[in-house]
Amino acid sequence: MPEARSGNPATRLFMLSFLELWRNKLGLILLLIIPPIFLGVVEWTSGQIPLPIELFFRSEIQQVLLSQRDISLVFIGAAVSGFLTAYYAILLFHRNFNYYRHCIGMGLTPTSFITARFLFFLTVVAALALFITMVAGVMTPLKNPAGVFLGFLLVGAVYGAYGGLIGLICKDFMVAVLWVVLLANLDAGWLQNPVFYTTAQETTIIHWLPAFYPSQVVFAAAFTGQINMWAVTFSLLYGAILFLLMLIITHMRIRSLRRWWK
Repeated sequence: MPEARSGNPATRLFMLSFLELWRNKLGLILLLIIPPIFLGVVEWTSGQIPLPIELFFRSEIQQVLLSQRDISLVFIGAAVSGFLTAYYAILLFHRNFNYYRHCIGMGLTPTSFITARFLFFLTVVAALALFITMVAGVMTPLKNPAGVFLGFLLVGAVYGAYGGLIGLICKDFMVAVLWVVLLANLDAGWLQNPVFYTTAQETTIIHWLPAFYPSQVVFAAAFTGQINMWAVTFSLLYGAILFLLMLIITHMRIRSLRRWWK
């Protein structure tokens, strides 16, 4: 037993995060049932009316004609990915750091602390992205499933970093959830709908929102078969900036806790 406990602190923190998810039965149920329920409702209610939409690439805007059903299924898949990952990130990062006091006491740096937590979170995001890709692929043809998976992964990573950042900043859990719900509903759940932004009068603000670039990766792969590398690059940049802010805030909070422990 002592040997099992004496491992790399970051690895132990990774395992603690896994156990935390495993014990959260409601969270596991939500991750498993919400995607098929939402996609199933879209499948049931959407029509076959052909609609023109625009896809944004680095040097051009491509127009494609697709059925309302196909557009809605892929869009809702991206929106659900954003909602769930942001919510789970709050659960994961809105925790009192005293819970991991023994890990920090063993020499775990603030950077290792947040990196181990975020790496575990990315494994959850990858599993969720694969699950949504498979469910959506059953309901509608995806021209490039691997690219769609990459897009869902980027949506989850960016919105997870946003949810984690809000979870670190807000002391009140419900306030953090409200912030995430408001932005996710406005951004991933509304403004990134291709049917909406194609006919929008002003799209500049839409391009600055967290879900824009990852959603463009999803739509390009699903509807044209192309990997939108321009959107991939900016998605990674967006996620890196949010993750850097998480690191800064984590360093500040752990520094203050260490002073308090002393």
